[in-house]
Amino acid sequence: MKQRPLIGVALGLCMAAGCSVALLAGGCTPSTVSSDGSTEVTALKAEIARLEQRIPAPELGQQMLELQIRHDRLWWAGEAGNWNLAYYMVSELGEALRGIEATNGNAPELQPEKLSEVMPAIMDPAVRSVQEALAKKDKAAFASAYDRLSASCNACHATAGVEFLHIQRPQTPLLDNLRYAPDATP
Repeated sequence: MKQRPLIGVALGLCMAAGCSVALLAGGCTPSTVSSDGSTEVTALKAEIARLEQRIPAPELGQQMLELQIRHDRLWWAGEAGNWNLAYYMVSELGEALRGIEATNGNAPELQPEKLSEVMPAIMDPAVRSVQEALAKKDKAAFASAYDRLSASCNACHATAGVEFLHIQRPQTPLLDNLRYAPDATP
């Protein structure tokens, strides 16, 4: 999702170059391009939309793995009292949720319900609860909110019929290349 503006710029430049070549070859006539460029802009937007439809949605399992990594790192950051890192991780987790809703909102796993409706209804209150606990910089409040977040993940899995995917507090860091301890305060 973060690459979409870059794709749009690249496509726009390619389309403009293509139209220039077509103009030289006689394919684009001055009558097809308005003086303010609005016709060309409309055509470019339509072409971008057409091309974006050709890009396959990310695989849902891969997106869930990203959530699991964020969930894991959120726990270790909060457990270490690194509130800035924990808040960053819960923000990244929220962004990953929005990405799933946008790209796999009609995933067959939940049919006839829509993941784009079920996921925010289940997950958003839990994410907000974690954010509120982090704002307090309270480990006990964080642990409680984190457990509610995990329970929300499990509720979403149960709704999808995959309750065997049970999320819990991590026992060991999934990845150990991120320092969770906060910087020493001067």
